[in-house]
Amino acid sequence: MKKHQLVWTSFSIQCLDEIYEFIFNETFSETLAQKEVNKLISRVDQLALLPDSGQIELLLKKIGQNSRYLVEGSYKIIYQHDEKTVIITDVFHTSQNPKKIISRSKKKKF
Repeated sequence: MKKHQLVWTSFSIQCLDEIYEFIFNETFSETLAQKEVNKLISRVDQLALLPDSGQIELLLKKIGQNSRYLVEGSYKIIYQHDEKTVIITDVFHTSQNPKKIISRSKKKKF
């Protein structure tokens, strides 16, 4: 089985930083904030071998993007892939308005 390279966009890394800051500000625990971010990072490991394992993100499909997602806790990890690479494009808290995924997607730079 061919292994895909996992790439995090600068936008998706910014999302992880914001998640860390939010959790830290709510809990005052660097350990807990880092643990939650590490869970998100580890969740995408399966995509190296199984890039189609996430569900199709229907909201982004409507605007012509071929994105998929994985769920980890309260977060959707949005990604796209080709024959060699999986690109993590967004990490989105599921309590937000789902249509916000579309506006965020239009702002992202890959």
